[in-house]
Amino acid sequence: MAIEPKNVDLTANSVEILNQIREGSSAAYQRAIPKAAGNTESIRKIGGIMMNYTPLQNEFLSALYNRIGRVIISSKMYWNPWSPFKKGLMELGETVEEVFVNIAKAHTFNPQVAETKWMERQIPDVKAAFHTMNYQKFYKATISNDQLRQAFLSWQGITDLIAKIVDSMYTAHNLDEFMVMKYMLARNILNGQLYPWTVPAITKESASDIVTEIKAISNELVYDKPTYNLNGVYTHSPKNDQYIITTARFDAIMDVNVLASAFNMEKVEFMGHRVQIDGFDQIDDVRMAELFADDPAAGYVPLTKDEKAALKAVPAVLIDRDYFMIFDNLYKFTEDYNGEGLYWQYWYHAWKTFSSSPFANAVIFVPGTPAVNSITLSPATATVNKDNMLQLNAVVETTGFAPKTVIWSVNSELSTISQNGLLSVGAGETATSLTVTATSTFDETKTGTATITVPNA
Repeated sequence: MAIEPKNVDLTANSVEILNQIREGSSAAYQRAIPKAAGNTESIRKIGGIMMNYTPLQNEFLSALYNRIGRVIISSKMYWNPWSPFKKGLMELGETVEEVFVNIAKAHTFNPQVAETKWMERQIPDVKAAFHTMNYQKFYKATISNDQLRQAFLSWQGITDLIAKIVDSMYTAHNLDEFMVMKYMLARNILNGQLYPWTVPAITKESASDIVTEIKAISNELVYDKPTYNLNGVYTHSPKNDQYIITTARFDAIMDVNVLASAFNMEKVEFMGHRVQIDGFDQIDDVRMAELFADDPAAGYVPLTKDEKAALKAVPAVLIDRDYFMIFDNLYKFTEDYNGEGLYWQYWYHAWKTFSSSPFANAVIFVPGTPAVNSITLSPATATVNKDNMLQLNAVVETTGFAPKTVIWSVNSELSTISQNGLLSVGAGETATSLTVTATSTFDETKTGTATITVPNA
């Protein structure tokens, strides 16, 4: 089960922090370190005592880090502007199973048929998606003896020291989290995993027309349809579950009041369902390359110039709140003192699951006309014995971010093919040749075929 970390505010100054640490420290620390008074001289006196005895420094910094630093970090937990899409902290396990039960099939009432088929099983159409931890990073910060000494020379020195410990690591973590979320969405768009809806190119004159199209789709999403999600299940998105991600440029030229009316919400309520992005093409290539330099399993591939150009034209995306399946699997802080180098080392580990739901509605608004150009199956020909299987793959060429999903079929009642393209030739197959067909879910006129020879059928 995922839980959301509590948002805690810390407003204490250096004196209050010093006294909080003292109250929770060992008896030896309390005997050596006096209670801080509300002046700089008192802070400097404490610093002078502490800098002459390393065990006191260690206890102070450990408490500063574990008590105060963690509170600050918790208070910044939602700094990421896309944090509303996160599902919280997974306390146990590395994999989340998302289960979706599709709507039941309807049957025609017939008493005669019921006499023989009333006990016939009807297996529910249950679909599952697995979201596995795929991000394990850590950040480091170093505090030297000189930095610690400087912390006791001014009124704000302690809080400045905390900032050095926390900000260098946690700010980087928040930035990286935001970039990975943007990259994941960009890749999903490019891979045709969001339903495309044609709108005019972004101009001041076209803003109203674009909002009209957004309203039309928003209205449609409240009804059970298989159209607007990757897996083609019957689902809906109530207005309160719909979130719109707009580019900074489009947001600047559109009327927020008009867009709020599209969601049947007051402006104040709607603002919580409106999320900005600098641009769907705005990915820091250098930072991302460094982030995944030693992590080839992550599958990071930089966006090409053409891909960025296509993404730049996108004004908005409309998604269900459950589209992003992003979990914090672990965040852990540790510290250690290097006696040889006379510095303290801090580590912040951030392990996460970055994924998206194939069952949640997601629509992208694009200029131009999305189209499926061709479907090619691999292998195009093959020989498969009876009671054996073969995995086929479909390469779908598209323009305008058209979906690349297909529906698989085989021209036999004795053999089957899964919707992942796994062909199972039946043990009793009588046909010597089977035709496997992949049909585009976006344009059913576009198909690809493969010919399968069955020996001794």
